[in-house]
Amino acid sequence: MEGFLTKRIVTVALALLIALWAGSALMVKSAPAGEPEKAEAVQLNANITLADNLTALKGKTVTVTLSAGQSLSGTVKDVKNGLLHLEKLAGKEFYDALVVIEDISVVEIRARK
Repeated sequence: MEGFLTKRIVTVALALLIALWAGSALMVKSAPAGEPEKAEAVQLNANITLADNLTALKGKTVTVTLSAGQSLSGTVKDVKNGLLHLEKLAGKEFYDALVVIEDISVVEIRARK
């Protein structure tokens, strides 16, 4: 009976390991065969307004520092009516924020890999 239980435990553990390996293999994102991954360049432009820069960064992750010194990082969802809508805030992924563009003193983005 003890040998049967040991074999059963080993079989279950092996099945779990295979399931974990298969699941992690499915989550790996790779470029299609023959196509190298393209790094999309993100740039800031000093020749346009802050609102226009933020609009160009829609869907990208940014960090904004407010005049009061507080920093917020998140994904730019929308820019309208003098407001920046940040979603998926860093450390608060289930939260969004509306930021008054006039209160922003710094915008940081990851520009290079």
